[in-house]
Amino acid sequence: MKKRKLLFFAILLGLLTFFISFSQFLSPSQQEVGETEKDFSSDRALNYLKEVAKEPHPIGSPANKKVRDYIVKHFQNIDVPVEIQTKPVKDISGGEYASEIGAENVENIIAKIQGTSGDDNAILLTAHYDSEIETPGASDDGYGVVTIMETARALKQMPAPKNTIYFVLTDGEEQGLIGASAFLDRKDILDQIRVMINFEARGNTGVPMLFETSSNDLKMVQLYKQIVPYPVAYSFATEMYKKMPNDTDFTELKVTKKIGYNFANMGGLEAYHAAIDHVGNSDEETIRHFGDYALPLVKKYMMMDPKEFQAIEESKGNAIYFPLMKKTLIVYSEKLVIPLMIVLLVLTVTIFFFSFKKKVTHIKGFALSLLAMIGSLVSIFIFYFLLIRLLTIVFNARIDEDSMVIFGTYDPLILTLMVLLTIVFCFFFAKWISKKCGSTNFAMSTQVLWIVLAVITSFTFKGISYAFTIPVIISLLLILPILLKVKWAKALYHYVAVAGWTVPSMLLLAPIMYLIYVAQTISIAPIIAILTAIITFPIVAIVSWLMAEEEV
Repeated sequence: MKKRKLLFFAILLGLLTFFISFSQFLSPSQQEVGETEKDFSSDRALNYLKEVAKEPHPIGSPANKKVRDYIVKHFQNIDVPVEIQTKPVKDISGGEYASEIGAENVENIIAKIQGTSGDDNAILLTAHYDSEIETPGASDDGYGVVTIMETARALKQMPAPKNTIYFVLTDGEEQGLIGASAFLDRKDILDQIRVMINFEARGNTGVPMLFETSSNDLKMVQLYKQIVPYPVAYSFATEMYKKMPNDTDFTELKVTKKIGYNFANMGGLEAYHAAIDHVGNSDEETIRHFGDYALPLVKKYMMMDPKEFQAIEESKGNAIYFPLMKKTLIVYSEKLVIPLMIVLLVLTVTIFFFSFKKKVTHIKGFALSLLAMIGSLVSIFIFYFLLIRLLTIVFNARIDEDSMVIFGTYDPLILTLMVLLTIVFCFFFAKWISKKCGSTNFAMSTQVLWIVLAVITSFTFKGISYAFTIPVIISLLLILPILLKVKWAKALYHYVAVAGWTVPSMLLLAPIMYLIYVAQTISIAPIIAILTAIITFPIVAIVSWLMAEEEV
Protein backbone atom coordinates (compact mmCIF):
# COMPACT_ATOMS: atom_id res chain seq x y z
CA MET A 1 0.00 0.00 0.00
CA LYS A 2 2.80 2.42 0.91
CA LYS A 3 4.51 2.23 -2.47
CA ARG A 4 1.19 2.88 -4.24
CA LYS A 5 0.78 6.28 -2.58
CA LEU A 6 2.30 7.99 -5.61
CA LEU A 7 -0.24 6.30 -7.88
CA PHE A 8 -3.20 7.29 -5.69
CA PHE A 9 -1.79 10.81 -5.47
CA ALA A 10 -1.58 11.03 -9.27
CA ILE A 11 -5.16 9.78 -9.69
CA LEU A 12 -6.62 12.20 -7.12
CA LEU A 13 -4.58 15.10 -8.50
CA GLY A 14 -5.67 14.25 -12.02
CA LEU A 15 -9.35 14.29 -11.02
CA LEU A 16 -8.95 17.59 -9.16
CA THR A 17 -7.13 19.15 -12.13
CA PHE A 18 -9.84 17.90 -14.47
CA PHE A 19 -12.59 19.64 -12.49
CA ILE A 20 -10.57 22.85 -12.11
CA SER A 21 -9.78 23.03 -15.83
CA PHE A 22 -13.41 22.41 -16.80
CA SER A 23 -14.58 25.32 -14.63
CA GLN A 24 -13.82 27.45 -17.71
CA PHE A 25 -16.95 25.98 -19.31
CA LEU A 26 -19.23 27.48 -16.65
CA SER A 27 -21.30 30.49 -17.67
CA PRO A 28 -21.84 33.48 -15.35
CA SER A 29 -24.98 33.48 -13.21
CA GLN A 30 -27.55 36.27 -13.43
CA GLN A 31 -26.27 37.61 -10.08
CA GLU A 32 -22.70 37.74 -11.41
CA VAL A 33 -23.76 39.68 -14.50
CA GLY A 34 -26.11 42.05 -12.64
CA GLU A 35 -29.82 42.83 -12.64
CA THR A 36 -30.16 46.60 -13.09
CA GLU A 37 -31.65 48.29 -16.15
CA LYS A 38 -28.12 49.00 -17.40
CA ASP A 39 -27.16 45.32 -17.25
CA PHE A 40 -27.71 42.64 -19.88
CA SER A 41 -30.75 40.57 -18.94
CA SER A 42 -30.93 37.01 -20.24
CA ASP A 43 -34.60 36.93 -19.14
CA ARG A 44 -35.44 39.77 -21.51
CA ALA A 45 -33.33 38.24 -24.26
CA LEU A 46 -35.19 34.95 -23.86
CA ASN A 47 -38.50 36.79 -24.22
CA TYR A 48 -37.26 38.35 -27.46
CA LEU A 49 -36.28 34.88 -28.64
CA LYS A 50 -39.86 33.64 -28.26
CA GLU A 51 -40.82 36.00 -31.08
CA VAL A 52 -37.66 35.75 -33.17
CA ALA A 53 -37.73 31.92 -33.19
CA LYS A 54 -41.47 31.33 -33.17
CA GLU A 55 -41.28 29.41 -36.46
CA PRO A 56 -38.87 28.77 -39.35
CA HIS A 57 -38.13 32.07 -41.09
CA PRO A 58 -35.81 31.63 -44.07
CA ILE A 59 -35.11 34.56 -46.37
CA GLY A 60 -38.08 35.63 -48.45
CA SER A 61 -40.72 33.87 -46.33
CA PRO A 62 -43.71 35.60 -44.65
CA ALA A 63 -42.31 34.48 -41.28
CA ASN A 64 -39.00 36.17 -42.14
CA LYS A 65 -40.83 39.46 -42.66
CA LYS A 66 -42.59 39.07 -39.29
CA VAL A 67 -39.21 38.62 -37.56
CA ARG A 68 -37.84 41.62 -39.47
CA ASP A 69 -40.76 43.79 -38.36
CA TYR A 70 -40.45 42.62 -34.74
CA ILE A 71 -36.75 43.54 -34.61
CA VAL A 72 -37.38 46.90 -36.28
CA LYS A 73 -40.15 47.66 -33.77
CA HIS A 74 -37.82 46.77 -30.89
CA PHE A 75 -35.26 49.36 -32.00
CA GLN A 76 -38.00 51.93 -32.53
CA ASN A 77 -39.39 51.27 -29.04
CA ILE A 78 -35.98 51.96 -27.44
CA ASP A 79 -35.58 55.09 -29.58
CA VAL A 80 -32.81 53.79 -31.83
CA PRO A 81 -33.05 54.92 -35.47
CA VAL A 82 -33.39 51.94 -37.81
CA GLU A 83 -33.51 51.38 -41.56
CA ILE A 84 -33.88 48.46 -43.97
CA GLN A 85 -31.22 47.90 -46.62
CA THR A 86 -32.80 46.13 -49.57
CA LYS A 87 -31.00 44.52 -52.49
CA PRO A 88 -32.35 42.14 -55.16
CA VAL A 89 -31.10 38.59 -54.70
CA LYS A 90 -30.37 38.32 -58.43
CA ASP A 91 -27.80 41.12 -58.10
CA ILE A 92 -25.77 39.29 -55.42
CA SER A 93 -23.08 36.73 -56.20
CA GLY A 94 -24.33 33.37 -54.88
CA GLY A 95 -27.90 34.61 -54.72
CA GLU A 96 -29.18 31.71 -56.81
CA TYR A 97 -29.56 29.57 -53.66
CA ALA A 98 -31.96 32.12 -52.16
CA SER A 99 -33.80 32.43 -55.50
CA GLU A 100 -34.42 28.68 -55.47
CA ILE A 101 -36.54 29.02 -52.33
CA GLY A 102 -38.46 32.01 -53.71
CA ALA A 103 -36.58 34.94 -52.19
CA GLU A 104 -36.48 38.12 -54.26
CA ASN A 105 -34.70 40.58 -51.97
CA VAL A 106 -32.22 40.62 -49.14
CA GLU A 107 -33.43 42.86 -46.32
CA ASN A 108 -30.76 43.83 -43.78
CA ILE A 109 -31.75 45.68 -40.61
CA ILE A 110 -29.40 48.55 -39.74
CA ALA A 111 -29.82 50.41 -36.44
CA LYS A 112 -27.62 53.15 -35.03
CA ILE A 113 -26.83 54.77 -31.68
CA GLN A 114 -25.17 58.07 -32.52
CA GLY A 115 -21.84 58.86 -30.88
CA THR A 116 -21.12 62.26 -29.38
CA SER A 117 -17.82 62.59 -31.28
CA GLY A 118 -19.25 61.62 -34.67
CA ASP A 119 -19.14 58.46 -36.77
CA ASP A 120 -15.43 58.10 -37.58
CA ASN A 121 -14.68 55.47 -34.89
CA ALA A 122 -17.81 53.37 -35.09
CA ILE A 123 -18.44 49.90 -33.67
CA LEU A 124 -20.35 47.20 -35.55
CA LEU A 125 -22.34 44.44 -33.84
CA THR A 126 -23.77 41.89 -36.22
CA ALA A 127 -25.72 38.62 -36.39
CA HIS A 128 -28.13 37.13 -38.95
CA TYR A 129 -31.88 36.98 -38.35
CA ASP A 130 -32.87 34.43 -41.02
CA SER A 131 -33.09 30.70 -40.30
CA GLU A 132 -32.78 27.52 -42.29
CA ILE A 133 -35.95 26.28 -44.00
CA GLU A 134 -36.86 23.53 -41.51
CA THR A 135 -35.83 25.09 -38.19
CA PRO A 136 -37.01 28.03 -36.06
CA GLY A 137 -33.33 28.88 -35.60
CA ALA A 138 -33.54 29.69 -31.89
CA SER A 139 -29.79 29.34 -31.47
CA ASP A 140 -28.69 29.83 -35.08
CA ASP A 141 -28.81 32.72 -35.04
CA GLY A 142 -31.52 33.69 -32.61
CA TYR A 143 -28.96 33.82 -29.80
CA GLY A 144 -26.93 36.39 -31.72
CA VAL A 145 -29.99 38.45 -32.64
CA VAL A 146 -31.38 38.70 -29.10
CA THR A 147 -27.89 39.38 -27.73
CA ILE A 148 -27.70 42.43 -29.97
CA MET A 149 -31.28 43.51 -29.17
CA GLU A 150 -30.71 43.34 -25.41
CA THR A 151 -27.27 44.96 -25.67
CA ALA A 152 -28.83 47.87 -27.56
CA ARG A 153 -31.54 48.23 -24.89
CA ALA A 154 -28.96 48.28 -22.08
CA LEU A 155 -26.80 50.82 -23.88
CA LYS A 156 -29.78 53.17 -24.22
CA GLN A 157 -29.99 53.27 -20.40
CA MET A 158 -26.48 54.77 -20.30
CA PRO A 159 -25.11 58.18 -21.28
CA ALA A 160 -24.57 58.63 -25.03
CA PRO A 161 -21.44 56.86 -26.26
CA LYS A 162 -18.42 58.73 -27.54
CA ASN A 163 -18.28 56.52 -30.66
CA THR A 164 -21.22 55.55 -32.86
CA ILE A 165 -22.56 52.01 -32.54
CA TYR A 166 -24.14 50.19 -35.49
CA PHE A 167 -26.33 47.10 -35.05
CA VAL A 168 -26.66 45.12 -38.29
CA LEU A 169 -28.95 42.10 -38.46
CA THR A 170 -28.33 40.47 -41.82
CA ASP A 171 -30.68 38.43 -43.95
CA GLY A 172 -29.87 35.39 -46.10
CA GLU A 173 -26.84 34.12 -44.18
CA GLU A 174 -28.08 30.55 -44.41
CA GLN A 175 -28.37 30.83 -48.21
CA GLY A 176 -24.78 31.84 -48.87
CA LEU A 177 -23.92 34.87 -46.68
CA ILE A 178 -25.74 37.09 -49.17
CA GLY A 179 -26.93 39.58 -46.53
CA ALA A 180 -23.35 40.27 -45.44
CA SER A 181 -22.35 40.46 -49.10
CA ALA A 182 -25.07 43.06 -49.69
CA PHE A 183 -23.96 45.03 -46.64
CA LEU A 184 -20.53 45.48 -48.24
CA ASP A 185 -22.29 47.99 -50.52
CA ARG A 186 -22.73 50.31 -47.55
CA LYS A 187 -19.36 52.00 -47.86
CA ASP A 188 -20.81 54.99 -46.01
CA ILE A 189 -21.02 52.82 -42.89
CA LEU A 190 -18.09 50.45 -43.38
CA ASP A 191 -15.63 53.28 -43.93
CA GLN A 192 -16.49 54.51 -40.43
CA ILE A 193 -16.21 51.14 -38.69
CA ARG A 194 -13.11 50.50 -36.54
CA VAL A 195 -14.08 47.21 -34.88
CA MET A 196 -16.55 44.41 -35.78
CA ILE A 197 -18.16 41.92 -33.38
CA ASN A 198 -20.11 38.99 -34.85
CA PHE A 199 -22.28 36.45 -32.99
CA GLU A 200 -23.00 32.94 -34.31
CA ALA A 201 -24.04 29.50 -33.04
CA ARG A 202 -23.36 25.91 -34.00
CA GLY A 203 -25.66 24.20 -31.54
CA ASN A 204 -28.10 25.21 -28.83
CA THR A 205 -25.99 25.02 -25.68
CA GLY A 206 -22.48 25.32 -24.28
CA VAL A 207 -20.19 28.21 -23.47
CA PRO A 208 -19.72 30.66 -26.34
CA MET A 209 -16.10 31.32 -27.18
CA LEU A 210 -13.94 33.60 -29.23
CA PHE A 211 -13.18 31.26 -32.13
CA GLU A 212 -12.00 33.68 -34.81
CA THR A 213 -10.31 37.07 -34.95
CA SER A 214 -8.87 39.37 -37.56
CA SER A 215 -5.14 39.05 -38.21
CA ASN A 216 -2.44 40.46 -35.90
CA ASP A 217 -4.70 39.86 -32.94
CA LEU A 218 -2.29 40.11 -29.97
CA LYS A 219 -3.48 43.48 -28.65
CA MET A 220 -7.10 42.64 -29.45
CA VAL A 221 -7.01 39.46 -27.39
CA GLN A 222 -5.14 41.19 -24.56
CA LEU A 223 -7.88 43.82 -24.46
CA TYR A 224 -10.54 41.10 -24.55
CA LYS A 225 -8.84 39.44 -21.56
CA GLN A 226 -8.78 42.70 -19.61
CA ILE A 227 -12.39 43.76 -20.08
CA VAL A 228 -14.45 40.55 -20.34
CA PRO A 229 -14.99 39.01 -16.89
CA TYR A 230 -15.55 35.44 -18.15
CA PRO A 231 -13.33 35.11 -21.23
CA VAL A 232 -13.24 31.78 -23.09
CA ALA A 233 -10.93 31.73 -26.10
CA TYR A 234 -8.47 29.35 -27.72
CA SER A 235 -5.81 30.22 -30.25
CA PHE A 236 -5.97 26.63 -31.48
CA ALA A 237 -9.66 27.11 -32.35
CA THR A 238 -8.89 30.28 -34.27
CA GLU A 239 -6.12 28.56 -36.21
CA MET A 240 -8.18 25.41 -36.79
CA TYR A 241 -11.14 27.42 -38.08
CA LYS A 242 -8.90 28.99 -40.74
CA LYS A 243 -8.32 25.48 -42.12
CA MET A 244 -12.03 24.54 -42.15
CA PRO A 245 -14.55 25.15 -44.97
CA ASN A 246 -17.13 26.77 -42.65
CA ASP A 247 -18.10 30.41 -43.16
CA THR A 248 -20.03 33.07 -41.24
CA ASP A 249 -20.96 36.68 -42.03
CA PHE A 250 -17.61 37.56 -40.48
CA THR A 251 -15.98 35.79 -43.44
CA GLU A 252 -17.51 38.33 -45.82
CA LEU A 253 -16.81 41.30 -43.59
CA LYS A 254 -13.13 40.40 -43.12
CA VAL A 255 -12.39 41.75 -46.60
CA THR A 256 -12.73 45.22 -45.08
CA LYS A 257 -9.52 44.55 -43.10
CA LYS A 258 -11.17 45.89 -39.94
CA ILE A 259 -10.24 44.47 -36.55
CA GLY A 260 -12.86 42.07 -35.30
CA TYR A 261 -14.06 39.27 -33.04
CA ASN A 262 -16.22 36.28 -33.96
CA PHE A 263 -18.07 34.43 -31.16
CA ALA A 264 -20.06 31.20 -31.21
CA ASN A 265 -21.18 28.36 -28.96
CA MET A 266 -20.74 24.79 -30.18
CA GLY A 267 -22.60 22.54 -27.72
CA GLY A 268 -25.73 20.64 -28.70
CA LEU A 269 -24.77 19.96 -32.29
CA GLU A 270 -27.82 17.72 -32.70
CA ALA A 271 -29.94 20.92 -32.73
CA TYR A 272 -27.86 22.64 -35.42
CA HIS A 273 -30.06 23.29 -38.49
CA ALA A 274 -32.62 20.88 -37.02
CA ALA A 275 -36.31 21.18 -36.20
CA ILE A 276 -35.52 20.86 -32.47
CA ASP A 277 -33.71 24.22 -32.49
CA HIS A 278 -36.69 25.98 -30.92
CA VAL A 279 -37.12 28.17 -27.84
CA GLY A 280 -38.09 25.24 -25.64
CA ASN A 281 -34.61 23.78 -26.14
CA SER A 282 -32.73 27.05 -25.68
CA ASP A 283 -30.05 27.56 -23.03
CA GLU A 284 -30.43 30.80 -21.09
CA GLU A 285 -26.92 30.47 -19.65
CA THR A 286 -25.46 30.47 -23.16
CA ILE A 287 -27.40 33.63 -24.02
CA ARG A 288 -26.23 35.25 -20.76
CA HIS A 289 -22.62 34.47 -21.62
CA PHE A 290 -23.05 36.05 -25.06
CA GLY A 291 -24.24 39.18 -23.30
CA ASP A 292 -21.26 39.01 -21.00
CA TYR A 293 -19.08 39.38 -24.10
CA ALA A 294 -21.14 41.93 -26.02
CA LEU A 295 -21.83 44.59 -23.42
CA PRO A 296 -18.33 44.91 -21.86
CA LEU A 297 -16.67 44.96 -25.29
CA VAL A 298 -19.00 47.64 -26.63
CA LYS A 299 -18.70 49.73 -23.45
CA LYS A 300 -14.92 49.70 -23.87
CA TYR A 301 -14.77 50.39 -27.60
CA MET A 302 -17.49 53.04 -27.56
CA MET A 303 -15.31 55.26 -25.35
CA MET A 304 -11.95 54.68 -27.08
CA ASP A 305 -10.16 57.53 -28.80
CA PRO A 306 -8.66 57.34 -32.32
CA LYS A 307 -5.12 56.80 -31.02
CA GLU A 308 -6.17 53.69 -29.11
CA PHE A 309 -7.82 52.26 -32.21
CA GLN A 310 -4.76 53.10 -34.26
CA ALA A 311 -2.46 51.33 -31.79
CA ILE A 312 -4.48 48.11 -32.15
CA GLU A 313 -4.76 48.39 -35.92
CA GLU A 314 -1.05 48.99 -36.42
CA SER A 315 0.15 46.34 -33.96
CA LYS A 316 1.86 43.32 -35.44
CA GLY A 317 1.90 39.77 -34.23
CA ASN A 318 -0.63 37.12 -33.33
CA ALA A 319 -1.47 35.81 -29.89
CA ILE A 320 -1.33 32.41 -28.25
CA TYR A 321 -4.15 32.19 -25.74
CA PHE A 322 -6.06 29.67 -23.66
CA PRO A 323 -8.09 29.57 -20.42
CA LEU A 324 -6.78 27.82 -17.31
CA MET A 325 -10.03 28.02 -15.39
CA LYS A 326 -13.06 30.26 -15.02
CA LYS A 327 -12.07 33.94 -15.37
CA THR A 328 -8.41 33.12 -16.15
CA LEU A 329 -7.16 33.58 -19.71
CA ILE A 330 -3.46 33.26 -20.55
CA VAL A 331 -2.26 35.42 -23.45
CA TYR A 332 1.25 35.74 -24.88
CA SER A 333 2.85 36.59 -28.20
CA GLU A 334 3.22 33.98 -30.92
CA LYS A 335 6.82 35.21 -31.16
CA LEU A 336 7.56 33.23 -27.98
CA VAL A 337 6.64 29.87 -29.57
CA ILE A 338 10.02 29.24 -31.22
CA PRO A 339 12.10 30.47 -28.23
CA LEU A 340 10.11 28.12 -25.97
CA MET A 341 10.77 25.30 -28.41
CA ILE A 342 14.52 26.10 -28.33
CA VAL A 343 14.43 26.01 -24.51
CA LEU A 344 12.73 22.63 -24.77
CA LEU A 345 15.36 21.28 -27.17
CA VAL A 346 18.21 22.47 -24.92
CA LEU A 347 16.53 20.77 -21.97
CA THR A 348 16.04 17.63 -24.05
CA VAL A 349 19.73 17.42 -24.97
CA THR A 350 20.72 18.04 -21.33
CA ILE A 351 18.32 15.46 -19.96
CA PHE A 352 19.30 12.70 -22.36
CA PHE A 353 23.00 13.46 -22.04
CA PHE A 354 22.88 12.87 -18.29
CA SER A 355 20.37 10.07 -18.64
CA PHE A 356 22.64 8.00 -20.91
CA LYS A 357 25.89 9.11 -19.23
CA LYS A 358 24.74 7.98 -15.81
CA LYS A 359 23.25 4.85 -17.39
CA VAL A 360 19.84 5.64 -16.00
CA THR A 361 18.49 5.10 -19.50
CA HIS A 362 19.75 2.45 -21.91
CA ILE A 363 19.57 2.92 -25.67
CA LYS A 364 18.14 -0.51 -26.43
CA GLY A 365 15.49 -0.43 -23.72
CA PHE A 366 14.61 3.16 -24.57
CA ALA A 367 14.20 2.41 -28.30
CA LEU A 368 12.12 -0.70 -27.63
CA SER A 369 9.86 1.10 -25.17
CA LEU A 370 9.33 3.93 -27.68
CA LEU A 371 8.39 1.45 -30.40
CA ALA A 372 6.13 -0.46 -28.02
CA MET A 373 4.35 2.73 -26.97
CA ILE A 374 3.81 3.80 -30.59
CA GLY A 375 2.47 0.33 -31.33
CA SER A 376 0.09 0.65 -28.39
CA LEU A 377 -1.18 3.98 -29.69
CA VAL A 378 -1.78 2.49 -33.14
CA SER A 379 -3.67 -0.43 -31.56
CA ILE A 380 -5.84 1.94 -29.52
CA PHE A 381 -6.62 4.02 -32.60
CA ILE A 382 -7.63 0.99 -34.68
CA PHE A 383 -9.75 -0.41 -31.83
CA TYR A 384 -11.77 2.78 -31.42
CA PHE A 385 -12.01 3.37 -35.16
CA LEU A 386 -13.71 0.00 -35.55
CA LEU A 387 -15.74 0.37 -32.34
CA ILE A 388 -17.29 3.66 -33.46
CA ARG A 389 -18.37 2.11 -36.73
CA LEU A 390 -19.88 -0.85 -34.88
CA LEU A 391 -21.74 1.44 -32.46
CA THR A 392 -23.00 3.50 -35.38
CA ILE A 393 -24.74 0.39 -36.68
CA VAL A 394 -25.95 -0.83 -33.26
CA PHE A 395 -27.42 2.54 -32.19
CA ASN A 396 -28.53 3.46 -35.73
CA ALA A 397 -26.75 6.78 -35.22
CA ARG A 398 -27.45 9.82 -37.36
CA ILE A 399 -24.61 10.79 -39.70
CA ASP A 400 -24.80 14.32 -41.09
CA GLU A 401 -23.52 15.72 -44.38
CA ASP A 402 -20.06 16.28 -42.87
CA SER A 403 -19.80 12.60 -41.79
CA MET A 404 -20.25 13.53 -38.13
CA VAL A 405 -21.77 10.78 -36.02
CA ILE A 406 -24.47 11.78 -33.53
CA PHE A 407 -25.83 9.33 -30.95
CA GLY A 408 -27.88 12.05 -29.24
CA THR A 409 -28.20 11.62 -25.47
CA TYR A 410 -25.82 8.65 -25.58
CA ASP A 411 -22.86 10.73 -26.78
CA PRO A 412 -21.49 11.94 -23.39
CA LEU A 413 -21.90 8.50 -21.82
CA ILE A 414 -20.17 6.73 -24.72
CA LEU A 415 -17.32 9.26 -24.69
CA THR A 416 -16.84 8.92 -20.91
CA LEU A 417 -16.75 5.13 -21.09
CA MET A 418 -14.27 5.27 -23.98
CA VAL A 419 -11.94 7.60 -22.07
CA LEU A 420 -12.08 5.38 -18.97
CA LEU A 421 -11.47 2.27 -21.06
CA THR A 422 -8.51 3.96 -22.75
CA ILE A 423 -7.00 4.72 -19.33
CA VAL A 424 -7.39 1.06 -18.35
CA PHE A 425 -5.71 0.01 -21.62
CA CYS A 426 -2.87 2.41 -20.90
CA PHE A 427 -2.29 0.95 -17.44
CA PHE A 428 -1.98 -2.55 -18.86
CA PHE A 429 0.23 -1.43 -21.78
CA ALA A 430 2.40 0.67 -19.47
CA LYS A 431 2.86 -2.16 -16.99
CA TRP A 432 3.89 -4.52 -19.76
CA ILE A 433 6.29 -2.04 -21.40
CA SER A 434 7.88 -1.10 -18.06
CA LYS A 435 8.41 -4.76 -17.22
CA LYS A 436 9.96 -5.61 -20.58
CA CYS A 437 11.97 -2.42 -21.20
CA GLY A 438 12.48 -0.87 -17.77
CA SER A 439 10.41 1.83 -16.07
CA THR A 440 13.05 4.55 -16.58
CA ASN A 441 13.39 3.77 -20.27
CA PHE A 442 9.62 3.88 -20.65
CA ALA A 443 9.31 7.15 -18.70
CA MET A 444 11.89 8.84 -20.92
CA SER A 445 10.29 7.51 -24.11
CA THR A 446 6.95 9.07 -23.13
CA GLN A 447 8.70 12.42 -22.78
CA VAL A 448 10.14 12.03 -26.28
CA LEU A 449 6.65 11.65 -27.71
CA TRP A 450 5.60 14.96 -26.17
CA ILE A 451 8.84 16.62 -27.29
CA VAL A 452 8.20 15.54 -30.88
CA LEU A 453 4.60 16.82 -30.75
CA ALA A 454 5.79 20.12 -29.24
CA VAL A 455 8.35 20.64 -32.01
CA ILE A 456 5.93 19.71 -34.81
CA THR A 457 3.16 22.00 -33.54
CA SER A 458 5.61 24.85 -32.93
CA PHE A 459 6.25 24.93 -36.67
CA THR A 460 2.94 23.83 -38.16
CA PHE A 461 0.15 24.63 -35.68
CA LYS A 462 1.41 27.31 -33.31
CA GLY A 463 -2.01 27.94 -31.80
CA ILE A 464 -1.96 24.56 -30.02
CA SER A 465 1.79 24.27 -29.37
CA TYR A 466 1.42 25.50 -25.78
CA ALA A 467 -0.51 22.34 -24.83
CA PHE A 468 2.58 20.21 -25.55
CA THR A 469 5.51 22.57 -25.01
CA ILE A 470 4.64 23.91 -21.55
CA PRO A 471 3.92 20.54 -19.85
CA VAL A 472 7.03 18.83 -21.19
CA ILE A 473 9.31 21.77 -20.27
CA ILE A 474 7.99 21.65 -16.69
CA SER A 475 8.33 17.88 -16.59
CA LEU A 476 11.93 17.83 -17.85
CA LEU A 477 12.94 20.53 -15.38
CA LEU A 478 11.54 18.46 -12.52
CA ILE A 479 12.98 15.18 -13.78
CA LEU A 480 16.53 16.56 -14.11
CA PRO A 481 17.36 16.59 -10.35
CA ILE A 482 16.14 12.99 -10.07
CA LEU A 483 18.38 11.90 -12.97
CA LEU A 484 21.32 13.74 -11.37
CA LYS A 485 20.50 11.92 -8.11
CA VAL A 486 20.52 15.14 -6.11
CA LYS A 487 20.10 14.32 -2.42
CA TRP A 488 16.96 16.40 -1.90
CA ALA A 489 15.24 14.94 -5.01
CA LYS A 490 13.65 12.12 -3.05
CA ALA A 491 10.58 11.34 -0.97
CA LEU A 492 8.31 14.43 -1.08
CA TYR A 493 10.04 15.71 -4.22
CA HIS A 494 8.72 12.69 -6.09
CA TYR A 495 5.22 14.01 -5.45
CA VAL A 496 6.30 17.37 -6.89
CA ALA A 497 7.61 15.62 -10.01
CA VAL A 498 4.35 13.70 -10.46
CA ALA A 499 2.31 16.86 -9.94
CA GLY A 500 4.59 18.73 -12.35
CA TRP A 501 3.54 16.38 -15.11
CA THR A 502 -0.08 15.58 -14.18
CA VAL A 503 -1.34 19.12 -13.59
CA PRO A 504 0.00 20.95 -16.69
CA SER A 505 -0.73 18.12 -19.12
CA MET A 506 -4.34 17.69 -17.99
CA LEU A 507 -4.97 21.39 -17.42
CA LEU A 508 -3.98 22.29 -20.97
CA LEU A 509 -4.86 19.26 -23.09
CA ALA A 510 -8.05 17.88 -21.50
CA PRO A 511 -10.21 20.94 -22.42
CA ILE A 512 -8.88 20.79 -25.98
CA MET A 513 -9.93 17.15 -26.19
CA TYR A 514 -13.40 18.09 -25.02
CA LEU A 515 -13.70 20.91 -27.54
CA ILE A 516 -12.55 18.68 -30.37
CA TYR A 517 -15.27 16.23 -29.36
CA VAL A 518 -17.90 19.01 -29.23
CA ALA A 519 -16.82 20.30 -32.65
CA GLN A 520 -16.46 16.94 -34.39
CA THR A 521 -18.82 14.70 -32.35
CA ILE A 522 -18.16 11.12 -31.25
CA SER A 523 -16.80 10.39 -34.73
CA ILE A 524 -13.51 11.83 -33.49
CA ALA A 525 -13.29 9.26 -30.64
CA PRO A 526 -10.14 7.54 -32.03
CA ILE A 527 -8.27 10.87 -31.80
CA ILE A 528 -9.67 11.50 -28.30
CA ALA A 529 -8.47 8.04 -27.29
CA ILE A 530 -4.97 8.75 -28.61
CA LEU A 531 -4.79 12.07 -26.74
CA THR A 532 -6.04 10.35 -23.58
CA ALA A 533 -3.26 7.79 -23.93
CA ILE A 534 -0.68 10.51 -24.58
CA ILE A 535 -1.61 12.08 -21.23
CA THR A 536 -1.93 8.79 -19.33
CA PHE A 537 1.26 7.01 -20.47
CA PRO A 538 3.69 9.59 -18.97
CA ILE A 539 1.75 9.73 -15.67
CA VAL A 540 1.84 5.95 -15.26
CA ALA A 541 5.46 5.76 -16.47
CA ILE A 542 6.76 8.46 -14.13
CA VAL A 543 4.87 7.01 -11.18
CA SER A 544 6.26 3.52 -11.92
CA TRP A 545 9.79 4.89 -12.27
CA LEU A 546 9.65 6.87 -9.02
CA MET A 547 8.07 3.97 -7.15
CA ALA A 548 10.99 1.80 -8.33
CA GLU A 549 13.40 4.53 -7.16
CA GLU A 550 11.84 4.48 -3.70
CA GLU A 551 12.36 0.71 -3.44
CA VAL A 552 16.10 1.04 -4.10
